[in-house]
Amino acid sequence: MTRKPATWLLSTVVGLAAFAPSVAAASSRGSTQVNPSIQLQALSCASTGNCSAVGGYDDGLADGQGLLVTETAGRWHQAVEAQPPSGAGFAPFKLSDGGGIADLSCTAPGDCTAVGRYTDSRRVDHGVMFTEAHGRWRRGVRLRLPLNAVSTPRRRSGVVDLLGLAGVSCSSPGNCVAVGNYETNAEVWDAMLVVERHGHWSRAVEAPLPSGAPIEGQNAALLTVTCNHARQCTAAGAYVDPSGHQQSLLVTGSGGGWAVAPTPPAPSDANSDPNIIPSSIACADSGACAAVGTYINPLQNSLGLLLSEAGGAWAPGTGATLPADAAPAGTVGDQTVVLSSVACPQAGSCTAVGWYFDNYENGEGLLITQSNGVWQPGTKVTLPTNAVSGLEKQSAGLDWISCASLGNCLATGVYTDIGYNSQGLLLSEVNGVWQSGVESPLPRNASMVQYAAADQSDCTAPGDCTVIGQYDNRSGDVLGYILSERAGSWGRAGELRLPRVNAAEARLSLLEILTPQHRLARLARIRSSRHFDYAYQAVEAGTAAAAWFARRDGRRVQIAIGSAHAAGPGRITLRLHLTGAGHRLLVDAKRVHVTAVGAFRPRGHHRAVSAVAGFTLS
Repeated sequence: MTRKPATWLLSTVVGLAAFAPSVAAASSRGSTQVNPSIQLQALSCASTGNCSAVGGYDDGLADGQGLLVTETAGRWHQAVEAQPPSGAGFAPFKLSDGGGIADLSCTAPGDCTAVGRYTDSRRVDHGVMFTEAHGRWRRGVRLRLPLNAVSTPRRRSGVVDLLGLAGVSCSSPGNCVAVGNYETNAEVWDAMLVVERHGHWSRAVEAPLPSGAPIEGQNAALLTVTCNHARQCTAAGAYVDPSGHQQSLLVTGSGGGWAVAPTPPAPSDANSDPNIIPSSIACADSGACAAVGTYINPLQNSLGLLLSEAGGAWAPGTGATLPADAAPAGTVGDQTVVLSSVACPQAGSCTAVGWYFDNYENGEGLLITQSNGVWQPGTKVTLPTNAVSGLEKQSAGLDWISCASLGNCLATGVYTDIGYNSQGLLLSEVNGVWQSGVESPLPRNASMVQYAAADQSDCTAPGDCTVIGQYDNRSGDVLGYILSERAGSWGRAGELRLPRVNAAEARLSLLEILTPQHRLARLARIRSSRHFDYAYQAVEAGTAAAAWFARRDGRRVQIAIGSAHAAGPGRITLRLHLTGAGHRLLVDAKRVHVTAVGAFRPRGHHRAVSAVAGFTLS
């Protein structure tokens, strides 16, 4: 059964952002080198050796793009750039703006569905659904909002309509449910569900809220969803109750209709406003479910939330009992607990993972198991032998768990080694016994100074698991890696191969330079130096060329020409030299209208891309 994590729709401490160093921001346009800053967001495996992963990266122009990659029969293909619906902006999936492809569900080899959010050319956000059929990803489909959606989105920080899809789960190919939130015509935020039947996405519908939930001041969202093969789905999120407090939102249905469960009471030590945020939900094949997340106590400490469902009824929430070395939660700011993922291979037998602070202010990995429906006290993760220890030294935590069967699971996360590098953490449960953590292998080009993390896993059989993560290469670029376990042994980590540069990206890089924007493009300066330098951002290895043309006596005259070779992505100087005709034309001219023509031919390709622009020199 797949588990779907909460992502970006509510402000939350869920995940390891407090510990793992953030992905380096991509360089702005005009920099010498664009860091691809890959972030893999989700992984799903239909069977052993047949998986897909999604995420985002910055292309050669530092524009945020979606990324889709597929494994077939044990071989990972080169990633492809996600094609958003028509009308998308240049950077449709900018992760720093909260956009991107958020979640993924695969039900058969090469048949997957991914969801998220993109930004159009007017800076308006939309939900988007992608379908992979027979191993080929199709262009994204724009979400149709519920009928009560706001007609004129309000602008916020330059981006409007901050809606999106956070989770998706599929029962079979072409039959899925996605969840998220949107802005209503009452100018509040509400939760939504959207159903795909036989490959066709219907219009999203407003999710039901518990009785008495107010309209004014509402801030609801569904963040995570899981569906079984019988198309029965359960989704979790949060809403604002009549007292203005943020509570759990739990919705069930099969696509034909949706019902909301009575709100389970918050844990006994919760604040009057518990600020509950579910992060992950899982259901056993029999239908019993569990959800985990966070809540706050009266001292505003974030604590671990555990929710259990059996026989169609959700029990009151309980707080996670921490290991003996945990810092106290009775002092402001001393404790933060996050439960980030849960897996339920059998009814009443679930495992949740996350992290907490110990008495020495170290971040520690946390395991919490459920036995016969009862949550047991948490267990501290045994870290790899090269983990650092001491006061305020360690930043470990678990972000994800996947179970192939009862007692056979894999949890992934991050820890700090003795060199103060962040490393990916792999923690295996074998026949009911949790092993000591091991350091995740990285690709051969990994840097010695490392900010790696093992982000997600998916296990299709005991000892057969796949992991996605991120790491730094020797150039300081943030890249993605993929790792496979077969029969209990880990293979060599592979670097995710970025999508090929597309023609539109190369053409945009030309258009950006063809119209000079600075003081150097003055007639007097060009006449004196007899050249002009473009700072050209190459998007891949190849040759860039440009030429200027003007009209004299009714004839088109070439006045400047030049070319430059790029060894790879990054900035190069493309110098144009005045021709003899160009120098003669510019000698006495006060204004010259120029037509600039640029071309870029990638290395090893015969076909070049070209661009044309016009401007006036004075």
